[in-house]
Amino acid sequence: MSDLALPGEPEEDEPSEPLVEDALDLRPDLSELGLQEHEKGIVEDTYENRQALRQAQMNWDTVYDQRGRPTGLIAARTKEQLKQRRVLAMREKAPLLVDPDDKNSEYVTGLDLLVDEAACNITPPWVVNATREFIKEQNNGGPSSPRRAPKAQPHRCRIIKTDGIRCLLWSSGRVKDDGLCRVHLRTQRKPGEDVERARRKLMQAAPYAVDTLEQLMETAESEPVRLKASSEILDRAGVRGGMDIGLDIEVTDARSPAQIVQERLARLEEGAKRVQELMNGEQSEIIDAEVVEPNGTKFLPNGDNGEDNDEDEDGPVIQTDGFDDEEM
Repeated sequence: MSDLALPGEPEEDEPSEPLVEDALDLRPDLSELGLQEHEKGIVEDTYENRQALRQAQMNWDTVYDQRGRPTGLIAARTKEQLKQRRVLAMREKAPLLVDPDDKNSEYVTGLDLLVDEAACNITPPWVVNATREFIKEQNNGGPSSPRRAPKAQPHRCRIIKTDGIRCLLWSSGRVKDDGLCRVHLRTQRKPGEDVERARRKLMQAAPYAVDTLEQLMETAESEPVRLKASSEILDRAGVRGGMDIGLDIEVTDARSPAQIVQERLARLEEGAKRVQELMNGEQSEIIDAEVVEPNGTKFLPNGDNGEDNDEDEDGPVIQTDGFDDEEM
């Protein structure tokens, strides 16, 4: 035996065996489902085996060895097995029941739970502490402040399962939990229920909030606080400062954005065609041209039919044949 091994613990090199405490007769016969069993009611932990158990409406538990390590096996659980296990658990929790002959009986709560040593030993520690806080607050006459909610007293979950046995877990006793334990609290709530509950709480707190604003408006020593409280009251009452501007937009053009874009593209295309035609077209011939020299002399093309060739107000007029001196 190794130095770190505990008495009764198997050796490191000793092969470990699966530890299954259920009676052999209570285990289901999985060979009828076409599964290869390691032992009766025990198969390998594979996706195919889990799917077959799920289709047969069976649950399963992981099988561990003597060292607490997973063995890669799962033990099938039928509904009859689960009910039998819950019945055995009810026998162990008999001290908690108000009526031991009724398996759906309420649990012992309050001072009766604390004075019963057997019941207190099998009760979760948080239930015992919450019960003590509840009794202490009741003895002191209620919450220490009117703004604080009273302590809640834990009790048994109200849900009755499909096998006809009431849930064995505890509920916190708070109003918002609706008598449900932590497991059924996640499954029984409807979508949007938290939002509706928050809205109801706001509506319940509204009168107290208005009283607080009125008190601040009348008795606050700080002027900004009194002004803010007064403004909040007026705002909630519908009396607001300033001017409300209403903008009414009337749409006369019923065309869709796609039609407007198409029309703009068509106009752009038509304009581009006109520009292209002007660029590719022949330039118009210049019939008459008049050149004005800096000294004021005008040169007229050959064949000009002017009235006279004499000097006018702008200077002398010289008739040319359309050629420059360099070309002649």
